[in-house]
Amino acid sequence: MPEQPLIQLQNVNKDYQMGDVTVHALRDLSLDIAPGEFIVLLGPSGSGKTTTLNLIGGLDRVTSGHILVQGEDITAYSNKQLTVHRRTQIGFIFQFFNLIPTLTASENVEFALALVEKDGKRLQQRARALLDMVGLADRADHFPSQLSGGEQQRVAIARALANRPPLMLCDEPTGNLDVETGRRVLQVMRDLNRQEGTTVVLVTHNTAIAPMADRVVRLHSGSIKEITENPAPAPVSDLNW
Repeated sequence: MPEQPLIQLQNVNKDYQMGDVTVHALRDLSLDIAPGEFIVLLGPSGSGKTTTLNLIGGLDRVTSGHILVQGEDITAYSNKQLTVHRRTQIGFIFQFFNLIPTLTASENVEFALALVEKDGKRLQQRARALLDMVGLADRADHFPSQLSGGEQQRVAIARALANRPPLMLCDEPTGNLDVETGRRVLQVMRDLNRQEGTTVVLVTHNTAIAPMADRVVRLHSGSIKEITENPAPAPVSDLNW
C-alpha cells in the first residue's frame, strides 16, 4: 500500500484584494509531497512560492481548496488549531534569521523549546545537542552579533528543529549568504533530510540549488509549470552559482 503523502494541496486558490484589483496568487494548485522528500519550489518573484509555503505552514488561509498535512485538513482549523499546527508540525527557516539579539545561540534555541519542555536541565541539553548537530557546539554561548551570517542561519535551523517537526519550510534560506556559506547551510539541511528523515520544502529563485532536490516544482503566475524528478540528486558540493 503506497505511503500517504505528508502534504496534499488540492485545487488550492489564493486571492488577495489590492484596492479594486484582485491578485490571483495561486490558481488551482495541486501537489503531493511524500514523507522524507526534499522539494525545491522554484520560480521568479510573484510566482506563488512563498504564498504556497505560508499556506502549508498555516501562516495564511486559502481562498478555496484544501491542504492536508498528515491527513488532517488544516484549511478547516481554527486559529488556535493552526497555532498548534505551527508549533508541533512545522520548522520555519527564513531569509532573515530573526534571532533574539539579547539571547545567546543556546538561549535562542531554548526559547523555542520552552513552549513544550519545562525541565530546565533537559531544555539546556536538547539545545546544546541541536547546536552540536549543526556544527555550532563551540558557539553556544555567543550572541547573534558575535556570529557570522552562516552561523546565525544554522542557529535558526537548530531553533526550527527544537520540537522535532516532521516538516521544514525554508523561504530563501541562503538569500543573505555568500556562496560558500550558503553551501554549508544547504549541507546541514540535506544532512537533516537524509539522516533524520525531515521533509524539506525549500523556496528559491536560484536555479543552481535545484539539482540537490528530489523534485523541483517550477511555479509561474501561481500555477505549476513543470515538475522535475532528480533520481540522483546532486551533492551540495557540486552546486555552482
